[in-house]
Amino acid sequence: MSDDTLVNTLGRCWAFPPQFSPESGVKMAEGTDAVLQSLQVLFLTEIGERIMRESWGAGMNDFLFENISDELLANIQSRIEETILRYEPRVTLKDVVIKPADNEPSRLWVQITVTLTGSQLTEVVEGTLNLNEGLALRLI
Repeated sequence: MSDDTLVNTLGRCWAFPPQFSPESGVKMAEGTDAVLQSLQVLFLTEIGERIMRESWGAGMNDFLFENISDELLANIQSRIEETILRYEPRVTLKDVVIKPADNEPSRLWVQITVTLTGSQLTEVVEGTLNLNEGLALRLI
């Protein structure tokens, strides 16, 4: 699929984190990058944080300072699935994997696999949820 088709299908938005320059103005993210960065912003946003969209966000900080258990892992997975289904129509959720990180008792490893709408492209967003600090996602 061509880049222009992806941009037309998936859109264009400000890059995250926002970057500005006198020469080019606001740095933009397009196509696949726009969707993946949108997912990152979605999971870093707390419910009630956005004006005029109080329900938007994942509220991952709700899980801070919880003891790691099967119930907690299921609750986090459910929150991730519900958030993607509700707020990101440009993707189809394929899989969510959550497991304790090796040698770090308060950190969970999170991997989210999605298929981009209107294409056969599969993308993976991976990160950690430190139950003492919060969520840090990175794109792979």
